[in-house]
Amino acid sequence: MKNIGIIILNWQGWRDTLACLDSLKNLNYKEPISIIVCDNGSTNDSFEQILKWAQQHYSPSEMGIFSPENEKQFRSKIKPHYSPFVLIQTGANLGFSGGNNVGIRYALATQKVEYLWLLNNDTEVDADALSALYEYAIAHPNHALIGSTIIDYEARQTVQCAGGCHYSPLLTIFQPVFGGEPLNKVIECNKTITFDYIFGAAMFLPIAAVQKVGLLNEEYFLFYEELDYTQRLKRQGYDIGWCKNCLVYHKGSASVGSVDEGDRDKRRLANYYENLSTLKYTANFYPYSLPLVMVLRFLGKSFVLLSRRDFYLFAPLFKAYRDFMFKR
Repeated sequence: MKNIGIIILNWQGWRDTLACLDSLKNLNYKEPISIIVCDNGSTNDSFEQILKWAQQHYSPSEMGIFSPENEKQFRSKIKPHYSPFVLIQTGANLGFSGGNNVGIRYALATQKVEYLWLLNNDTEVDADALSALYEYAIAHPNHALIGSTIIDYEARQTVQCAGGCHYSPLLTIFQPVFGGEPLNKVIECNKTITFDYIFGAAMFLPIAAVQKVGLLNEEYFLFYEELDYTQRLKRQGYDIGWCKNCLVYHKGSASVGSVDEGDRDKRRLANYYENLSTLKYTANFYPYSLPLVMVLRFLGKSFVLLSRRDFYLFAPLFKAYRDFMFKR
């Protein structure tokens, strides 16, 4: 088995991150792994809490702690020391792509990592998840992006998504494969499943593909990163796949907020970036459909917001359209 780098992006959510790290320590995978946590400029005590956890589980020689100044070395020819646990302070909230790219650059710079596993910090993994992923990757060498069976954290017999989703470029709506289905039914499925992109909460990919296709697109601050990367991989001749025996439990809404009143600011920001990223993605991959998509999405979103009486979400909708059109 080859070295695997597991990248977790943290922003203000150290409690979820520590739960994810605890699950990773229980993996039934005996070969070398490097857990790479990137703190995206958290303003709370996330960095200190994660460092404290690491000090309880690793010796000083097994840890690599990097500041924003150290991170610049990953872009140069300086080879960083390979460590079983790495904590990187990015220095700012770089978004999903930007924050994960810091960890990817570290993994590339070590020249020792063969595969990457990008995990949301609000996930916890089954003990056999990584072994299943590795075996799948070896059996499917042309699959450059592999998804997992994503299970609802609270309802552990219910699947959120089997590998990935279907996406309608014209209507800009997505449908998770087997979303809401019982876990036992999904695991027993032996049919060939197709989908348009891998669900971003858990993405497994070979370093060789990253070296060919490049890093995540930092044009998207939040949302649509996995759609963009899937498209770029497909254009290079790669396939995407689903490792059904890799079980990942996902909480969801940790960063983007829920319908609770106290999460209104998070939801405003999430809705802004969702709409902005949708328009950017369409412009990048379906430019001839962009005018129609802009009209259909605006009308559809407006209808949904009116029906739910979410009037406060009209402001981020308008702002996203304005910023997209004026390239702000």
